[in-house]
This record gives sequence, C-alpha cells and structure tokens, in this order.
Amino acid sequence: MTGPGSHRRRNILILLILTSITLITLDTRGGNSGIGGRIRNTARDAFAPIQDGIDSALHPIENWWDGVTRSGDIKDENQRLRRELQQARGAATAGRNARRQIEELSKLASLPFAPTMPGVDAQIILGSPGNFESTVGLNKGSGQGLAPDMPVVSGEGLLGRLARVSRRRSTVLLLTDKDSAVGVRDVRTGDRGVLNGNPDSALQRLDSIDVKALVKAGDELVTVGSAEGPYPPDIPVGRIVAVEHPPGALAARITVRLYADANHTEYVRVLQYPVTP
Repeated sequence: MTGPGSHRRRNILILLILTSITLITLDTRGGNSGIGGRIRNTARDAFAPIQDGIDSALHPIENWWDGVTRSGDIKDENQRLRRELQQARGAATAGRNARRQIEELSKLASLPFAPTMPGVDAQIILGSPGNFESTVGLNKGSGQGLAPDMPVVSGEGLLGRLARVSRRRSTVLLLTDKDSAVGVRDVRTGDRGVLNGNPDSALQRLDSIDVKALVKAGDELVTVGSAEGPYPPDIPVGRIVAVEHPPGALAARITVRLYADANHTEYVRVLQYPVTP
C-alpha cells in the first residue's frame, strides 16, 4: 500500500518528464531570441542538474553496451598485438644471434694466438650425445683437410682436440671430458701441471704440479706444447680461480675455469698441427 508521499513523488516525476519533452520540442523549433528563447534557456539551466544525474546513471550502461558490441573488435586487436609482439621478439632474438655469430667469426679471423698456423673454420652442429663423454660435432671432416688429434680452438682459447674424423664430419673431445688431459704452464711463474677434465663441474682440476709452486688465483694457464703432443705451445686454456691447501695434503688443490665454453660457441677453428712441410 502506498501513501500520499509516493503519489506526490510520482506526479512530480511525470511533470519533469513532460517538461523535458516540451523543452526538447521548443529547442528543436526555435532559436535563442524572443520570449520562447529566454524560457528555453531558463528552463534548461534549471533542469541541467537533473539531466546530468540521468546521464551519470546511464553512462555505465552505455559503456557496458559499447563493450558488448565491440568485444569482437577487442579480441581481434588483442590477437594482432600478440602477433606483433611475437614478431618483434623473434626479430630481436635473430638480431642477437647474428651479432654473436659476427663476434665469433671476427675473433677467429684475428686470433691473437697461433696467428700464422694454418687452420680450417668449422661450425658446431651437434652437442654432446650423453653423459658418458664431453664431445661436440663439426660440419667439416677429412675432405677439408682435418685429421684426428688436431687441436680445436674458439676465439677465447683451447676447446679440445679431434677424436674422430670422417669424410664430411668430425668429433671434438672437449677439455672437460674425463679422458682429456693437457699439459699447461702458469704464465706468471712458469710452473707446469696437467689439466684433467671434469664433466660434472664448471671448474677443472690442475694436477701434477710441484708442491712448492707459487701459483695463485688469477694466474693464466697456456698449453705447454710439444712436437709429439696434439697441442701447440702458448694456446690460452684458462685461469686459476682457487688454490687450497687442505691439512695433511701433499699437494695444493687447484681449480681452473676454462676460457672456451662449447655451450656458448658456434664457430671454431681446427688448427692443422703439427704443421707438415
């Protein structure tokens, strides 16, 4: 049951609606001059707050309806932006790869070590086949003048030596392989030792070094080299990162970080050593 107040509010609302319709009719039929124009302007100002309130109430509904009718456009736009983002990421990755390849090839073209030694540039096309050996495959073989035991270097230093060679492919035994061993020399002190491979660690072990050797962290190691061995002298190998003296041990525990890393290398040079006259 409704009271007199409800009827009064309903009558006022009806009056406001009728007045609005009348103003709209007048507004479409006349200008701003004369009595009618002044009446329209006065009434428009008086009802402006009410109209603003109605517009504010209807605005969320308009936005919702606009969103419903444009949802397909938004989905298409989202998909387009995603495609453009993927293309931009692909272009950025390709650019980084190209810069890295250029840097590697530039280093190989101007090696600071063994500058006069002949060699064959090759690309790493296959990683280590398993956990039993540390090897990588190259896209060159005996058809390009390669032979077993030839040393393989990157622009950073010694990577390993050729273990197997076929007509068009070859396999590099990395310095990190458990069967790898290379004689090295400390550039600062002249002390010599043997670097043994350790595939389970990023650091390698330096053994067979004089107990009185004065090597220390930061010293650079290069190959000793010999006419009988597979490695020429003075090829950079790595840098000593730690020298420990465990209690009761007969020799220091020396760990080395290699310069060359097959996981971050694509192009290498196979040195044709020993050089045949």
